[in-house]
Amino acid sequence: MPEFWPWVPVLAGATGYLTWRRVLGYLRYFQQEGYEHLRFLRWANVRSLTDPAFWLAMATALLALWQPRLAAVLYAVGAVGLAVAQPDPRRSGKIPLRLTWRAIRVLALSLVLSFVVWVVLASAFSRTGLQAPLVASAFLLALLPLVMIGANALLVPYESHTQRAFEADAVRRLAEVKPQVIGITGSYGKSSSKSMLAHILQFDAPTLAATGSINTLMGVTRHIREELVRGHKYMVVEMGAFRTGSIRRLCQLTPPSAGLITAVGDMHLERFGSLEAIITAKSELAQAIPPGGWLVVNADSPGALAIARKATHCRVLLYGETSSETLATRIEDIRFTKKGTSFTLRTAERAYHCTTPVLGRPIVLNLTGAFTLAVAMGVAPEVAVAAMRTLRPVSNRLEVVEERGVTWIRDAYNSNQFGFRAALEVAAALPVARRFLATPGCIELGPQQFDVNRALSR
Repeated sequence: MPEFWPWVPVLAGATGYLTWRRVLGYLRYFQQEGYEHLRFLRWANVRSLTDPAFWLAMATALLALWQPRLAAVLYAVGAVGLAVAQPDPRRSGKIPLRLTWRAIRVLALSLVLSFVVWVVLASAFSRTGLQAPLVASAFLLALLPLVMIGANALLVPYESHTQRAFEADAVRRLAEVKPQVIGITGSYGKSSSKSMLAHILQFDAPTLAATGSINTLMGVTRHIREELVRGHKYMVVEMGAFRTGSIRRLCQLTPPSAGLITAVGDMHLERFGSLEAIITAKSELAQAIPPGGWLVVNADSPGALAIARKATHCRVLLYGETSSETLATRIEDIRFTKKGTSFTLRTAERAYHCTTPVLGRPIVLNLTGAFTLAVAMGVAPEVAVAAMRTLRPVSNRLEVVEERGVTWIRDAYNSNQFGFRAALEVAAALPVARRFLATPGCIELGPQQFDVNRALSR
């Protein structure tokens, strides 16, 4: 390759820049999958083989047999163009990439390993002239998900040690502040319930709740270390389940004095395999409630109700709209407008007429659960009802936006069949001339996915 050596740094630079951009893109999903190798591999599948950059490298490697310099120019220009055209995952997408220290370590080591792989492959094909770096680039782009898994595997011992130290620090912080921890879980409605409950509780005393969907062990650990301070009376913790034992582990870190179970259904059925497995995973919160503690459960959800019936060690309060069970709080007379929702909450003592800017039957049901638990924790019902008036819709969760004569109902954060139906109900209730629906449908439903989406489309 001596006669072509000036082109090698150019190709290496173009590949390096493209690799950096691609690794950032993959890292967003690796982070969302909790750095679990198998789940990331299932997501990646053969995605790298459909990457236009891979086929650009392959095509120019073939062209290099006849026109090596032209192939080098085309690849360098194309690689840089594809890298520039890729949206930055740190600023785009539903859940942007968060460059935590762990993500930075995975990113840095992935780039180092990528350079090593590229050099080894280019050296192996060195006799083929300029074709060598192009072939090396093609192989590297195809193997990039595996390179990232290798980088993460090499970091596991260090990450385990670091996580244990962070957890110990979070435990010390909790012991110092001693907040009343309220755990929230469910297949859907966790984040909205968390924000609404925290909003109500803050009218009683300083309350801490993470913004967004921070619901993993390390996410909650970091939140405690960075945000929990003396004076916080309540801490509302969203508890996600990636497998059986996830919530139990979170409850060990943040032992709850009370809990709220929003709904337990078929979301993430692909991950757990069966509804029974989902119920088992979500029931870990109920099991962690201390004797005599409060557990508030959505009785409209059969899965959540099954958990409530087994929670005989604690005080259980049920809420809902359609359930035939004896409810602590029942919703009645729900009405939607562009400005929000009006409804009635009926308790054993009296009926409360409520208004709130948020929309959607599931959201109002979650608000009912938040009201029920807040009152059980000592908040005056009248204060909780007043607090509902100052709620703000969570971005992209049945958020109504007026724009140039068009009413947008933005419900793009997440999707399940119940939330989907709720969005349609709101759309049908608003006074407009024509209605349009744009949706990718519901996912992560395993073998039921096709039938659920067919029913929703009808």
